[in-house]
Amino acid sequence: MGHAPLLSAIRSALSSRRWNLFYFCFLHVLCVGDKKERKKERKKEKRTTYGTGIQTGFKIVAYHDNCIILQTFFISDDFFHGLKQVDTLTGKQFAKGKQIYRTFPDSIIVDVQADAIPCDISAQRLPPPDIASGLLGTLSFAANWGNNTPNLQPSVLVPVKVEHLNHGIRWDYFLEIPAKDIPLTTVLVIRLTAREHIELGTFSANL
Repeated sequence: MGHAPLLSAIRSALSSRRWNLFYFCFLHVLCVGDKKERKKERKKEKRTTYGTGIQTGFKIVAYHDNCIILQTFFISDDFFHGLKQVDTLTGKQFAKGKQIYRTFPDSIIVDVQADAIPCDISAQRLPPPDIASGLLGTLSFAANWGNNTPNLQPSVLVPVKVEHLNHGIRWDYFLEIPAKDIPLTTVLVIRLTAREHIELGTFSANL
């Protein structure tokens, strides 16, 4: 995934917002980091207690005056560490070294990472402690494999672990997803809901 789709998504979601200092820093890190990752032909990786995760999804959700930056990471011990996409005559494949992988492990952990900040942020208005905790502390999740199955009801998921360190802006929700015999090219569609049936929409995660 190049940085152009991400920048387009940010501009679209925040076209009427003033991000000032944070906006500049976020785009700088995003673009520079993405260039480094493209040189390696790998996606962004993240170390977790469940193993090394690989970035698979990105979305920004605005709710009142807060903006939630959502990212997803697929984790299964070190299965995804160093996994590269290989384009062949028969389609997209995934490999580590000379080993080709076609399906997911029997189950994976999906880390839904949420960073909350004010949509109108500046050096004089930094995020307060526990920003949007009333919203992020009540998230519920549902997911299903495949975006070409509109009649398939998503499965409701309860996080196996939630991390919110030092009352900061970041929350991590670790979801266990059955994945036996699922092709690595399949998209995972995730739906987010908060308290009082607040719909935060759906977003897709894929390798």
